[in-house]
Amino acid sequence: MHNRLLTSLTFVVGATVCVQAQASGDDSCYPSWSIFNNDLDVCNNLPFLSPGNDSSVNLRLLLANAGRLELTPAALNKADLAEGYGEVPFALYRLAPVAGGTDEEPPEGAAENTDSSVAGLQAMLDTLGVKREASEVAGDSLVDGEGSRCRSNNEDSASDFIRQVVSTPELNPAERASLASSRVQMLSACAWESEQLSSLLPGDIKSPMGKAFLGYLNAAADFYSGRFIEATKGFTLLADNPQEWLKDTALYMIGRSELSLAQDKAFEYGELKVERVDQTAAQRAESAFLNYIDANPFGRYSTSATGLLRRVHWLMNDNARLAADYNALFFTDSEDFKLEAADYEPLIREADLKMVTVNTKALTTPLFAAVNDLMWMRGQSRNKLTKATLLAQKDTFAQQPELFTYLQAAFALYVENNAVSALQLLPSAIPDELNYLAFSQQMLRGLALQADQEWKEAQTLWLQLIPLAKLPLQREQLELALAMSYERDQQLAKVFAADSPIKSEKVRYILLSHTADANLLRQQITQGQNDTERNTALFVLLYKDLLRSQFAMFADDLKQLPQAPSPDKLSYSLSYTYDQGQSLALFRWTGDKAESGYLCPSIAETAAALHGDGKNPQGLNCMGEFILRNNLDNMPLDQARHADLLGGTAPGFAGEVFARQTGYQSVIANPKAGHEDKAYALFRAINCYAPSGNNGCGGKEVTPAARKAWFKQLKSGFADTRWGKSLQYYW
Repeated sequence: MHNRLLTSLTFVVGATVCVQAQASGDDSCYPSWSIFNNDLDVCNNLPFLSPGNDSSVNLRLLLANAGRLELTPAALNKADLAEGYGEVPFALYRLAPVAGGTDEEPPEGAAENTDSSVAGLQAMLDTLGVKREASEVAGDSLVDGEGSRCRSNNEDSASDFIRQVVSTPELNPAERASLASSRVQMLSACAWESEQLSSLLPGDIKSPMGKAFLGYLNAAADFYSGRFIEATKGFTLLADNPQEWLKDTALYMIGRSELSLAQDKAFEYGELKVERVDQTAAQRAESAFLNYIDANPFGRYSTSATGLLRRVHWLMNDNARLAADYNALFFTDSEDFKLEAADYEPLIREADLKMVTVNTKALTTPLFAAVNDLMWMRGQSRNKLTKATLLAQKDTFAQQPELFTYLQAAFALYVENNAVSALQLLPSAIPDELNYLAFSQQMLRGLALQADQEWKEAQTLWLQLIPLAKLPLQREQLELALAMSYERDQQLAKVFAADSPIKSEKVRYILLSHTADANLLRQQITQGQNDTERNTALFVLLYKDLLRSQFAMFADDLKQLPQAPSPDKLSYSLSYTYDQGQSLALFRWTGDKAESGYLCPSIAETAAALHGDGKNPQGLNCMGEFILRNNLDNMPLDQARHADLLGGTAPGFAGEVFARQTGYQSVIANPKAGHEDKAYALFRAINCYAPSGNNGCGGKEVTPAARKAWFKQLKSGFADTRWGKSLQYYW
């Protein structure tokens, strides 16, 4: 499509547009490692047609399946990795890069202002002997993306008008100069009063053609100043003018003036209020644009008029015609109107925001009917899809029976929880190629097999599909599916076998961190696919040995740690976010520089002491120091994952995670604990609740009364210690 017409295709909602690239409250997204989701989560989309996908992702998948665009996900960046993402699932923004749009069309259909267009305008003014005074240009005073009728009052539209004036033989030199001077002065117009306009327009125009151009200026000034009824009258007078440009532009501007009148009072804080739309003016705008397109199917403004018809239908709240408008644009094969790759993205966002997400009635356009059906399968959808409503769409999908069958199978699985019914509707044969619909069919088939507890059959399917996965994100999706299937089928070792097709690093890291047992971790210390995986396996092994009080195993496994371990911080592989993390040097902690004054031996010596006596007071306190000083409270490796997520099965290590508070309580209750050991345990146990009153040390919550008793005990029986003297409060 010609570049000068691109803005007419990016006719987004103006002030109401807000692309939700990041959706959580802190403006960040975090991955949820599941392949089955029937609730919307823009942070966790999957590369197959799914109710849980953002509607615009499903729209892109269907358009890609039809060969109308290519999916080109943005590469993972540092922020993605810091938030814990792998390739799949993915946040919406990776398929929807933020781009701007305009709210109004330049009347002359020109491209955006450039230095050359400004220079061309000045050259014409020099030829005419017109001096341009420095003044603000109305169209340039708006912020990028801001919708306004005045946006099109710029050097390009002025140049287009003056170019016609210069090339029209019926005008004499004085009229040309006078009209050009007036148009340049009008560049600052955006809310002029009638008196200002009267003083601007020249009074020395005598020829009929000159008066026609003067009429155009008068109508344009009324339009820019918000006097739309007057503008419509002025442009209507020019609708039969013999000058081609005047006639063409006036016919187009009649529609724009009526459109502006229709929406003049329809927005409140950028939000459309349909009840405030002047529907009569909207109907007149529709007629005007249709008349223009019928008369000039390949005219100067035909593409823009087609785009503005979408806005009219939006204002009319006519989603059926709006869907047809978008469908015609997406699927046109006309070389004059065929979309370029860059045109799809703003149109997808526009269609999604203006129509798809707000639609509540079944549409007869297959593309949007399918997207809406998937939305309405969501568990939290207010517009619930019923089986009767879905089956009633048979005629809508008459030309796309495979898509219709897929929607029925999705309904069976996601809404009815009927895996057997879904399997009966899905093709059992493996296709030669996986387009996006075929891939969706096979993914749904695998999910249904797993829902029916047919784990081996599902694994066979995932393995058969992996060599066929050629399109973006398909292989990563299948690797995730296979890894989750192996995990739930208690075959985790297959994920890490030498011939495993599962290469996705984050998938492997999650399973090592949360599910792998000691033997598998020991294997990966030497067989991991890279240094990070090998170091991660060693870290997880040592950490879980230690924090689950398996002190003898810790001592034995510690022999694999180099005397000077790698200082590289393990963050992403241990599920830390935003560059937090630990290195293997953690397990060389010496403990002799504890900030509190309570001295501890190395962590290896502490573990050995606890191996000999699980209630050793110094050992318990020093385990607490190790956790406290290294910020290991609420460490990601200790966080239980939901059963439906990758890494959500039973952990490979038995036993409770060591909790500082539990250790302190053991020392407090131990009659054999030394004076300083018990004093420090009281001090630290009380501080577990500082300053919020919430327990930050793990273990069971204790009441304020119990904390008060600890405080009294510390201040009375241990007042001679530095900790008894320093503590002033309890929480």
